[in-house]
Amino acid sequence: MPRLLKEKSFKYSKYLEGAELVGSEGFPKISPTQSIPEDVISFNEWMANGHPEKYWVDHFVDDYRFNCVYSNCDRYLERYRKAKGVIGTDFSAYRNMPAYRRKDSVGKNRELDFYLQQNGIDVIPVVSYAYPRDFEWCLDGLPPNSSIAMSTNGSMQNFVSHEMFIEGAIEVQKRLHPSHLIIAGGPVPELDALFDNIVYYLNFSQRLSMRRRKNG
Repeated sequence: MPRLLKEKSFKYSKYLEGAELVGSEGFPKISPTQSIPEDVISFNEWMANGHPEKYWVDHFVDDYRFNCVYSNCDRYLERYRKAKGVIGTDFSAYRNMPAYRRKDSVGKNRELDFYLQQNGIDVIPVVSYAYPRDFEWCLDGLPPNSSIAMSTNGSMQNFVSHEMFIEGAIEVQKRLHPSHLIIAGGPVPELDALFDNIVYYLNFSQRLSMRRRKNG
């Protein structure tokens, strides 16, 4: 049964004030957005850029690059407000992590998504998972009929990871019916053959490779 968080019982509870908590893990419920991101760069690139207003910002990079946001999100609110929009944080949910660590990562993603939305920022939430059993909880709190983001980072390196990515994307389509499935990386022909709502953009590694080729 949904419940509202009212008591300040732990350090980062301010991120959840007023949230409707849903699902077995009590993740905050995120509002939908129909936005389609353009001119996307990653958090580390965006922080070093003198024109934050020109870009959407994603967090599909190593966790250490944006841990600072969870530690003190208020410090970054004004800069986030300048961005065209935000693709939510993506704290890692690796296959070699115990389940409670994966749930913690997804919980932090939801907390920050909710807090940024509460502060008037356009946020496209992110799906993170490692195993099919994670589907029991990893989509809780995500909005239906909304833009939803995923990343192919680490998912195209072997057959198991590739198949797991595709299985997750299909589960997202089936359960959330996203208006747009935003994928950093790709393309993924197996998904393109099934769905017409997928929007790709170059991920950090692809952009870095392109710059290196351009610079010789």
